[in-house]
Amino acid sequence: MYLGQNALAGRTVLLTGASRGIGAATAQALAGANANVIAQYRTQRDGAERAVKALPDDQKYLIEADLGTPAGARGLWRSAVGWGRDVDVVVLNAAVIPDAPFDGPDELWDAGWQEALAVNVVGAGALMREAARHFVARGSGTIIVLSSWAAEQGSRIIDVSSYAASKAAIRNLAQTFARNFARHGLQVHIVAPGVVNTGMSVAGKDEPAQRATADGLAMGRLVEADEVASLVAFLATGACPSLTGATLDINGASYIR
Repeated sequence: MYLGQNALAGRTVLLTGASRGIGAATAQALAGANANVIAQYRTQRDGAERAVKALPDDQKYLIEADLGTPAGARGLWRSAVGWGRDVDVVVLNAAVIPDAPFDGPDELWDAGWQEALAVNVVGAGALMREAARHFVARGSGTIIVLSSWAAEQGSRIIDVSSYAASKAAIRNLAQTFARNFARHGLQVHIVAPGVVNTGMSVAGKDEPAQRATADGLAMGRLVEADEVASLVAFLATGACPSLTGATLDINGASYIR
């Protein structure tokens, strides 16, 4: 998907989880379309800096924030709007896949679920609420939520059930906001990638394991982060308002609803 060099000129995008993977690729795609980018990171500032390196200093703003609490999410929003540029788009990308083994100890299962819900649902939901209230009051704005194909069909990997459930929950909240605020100029889009070629999905796997995963997919390869980033950048233009509420699958025909 190609966007012109200035397709997002003048638009300000708050992107969470900008340091690596889909987030870093999205930051680069937004920069390539000349957006103003507010890049959130938790610990990896160097990754966020690399992701927005192409932008001049007055078009980028890096914010350290922990989205594991509602207070952290609201603090991020206050810092973003305090930059001095009105936020037009929020991309909720940051997420965790905690270890919550089905056959593990109760303590590990409970901790995994608590972390998944805290970051992927409660923190993300608080930020989404702040953005939605701002956009509804203004009469325009776009929220893009990174979900997962696991949210649509359940995960094939039992030990990441907390991640799959959390992604289904945040998708549902996005749909609820889309339905309730469609007449107020708010666009809400859900992007549901399949297995993406990033550290988050293939970390720790050797080459044969990655090949085996790819061979099990319809296209015989993983989804590239750049593909997801291109879709997010297009949605950030606001060019197709009637897509609000839709879930856009990007999995290479491995899961067709």
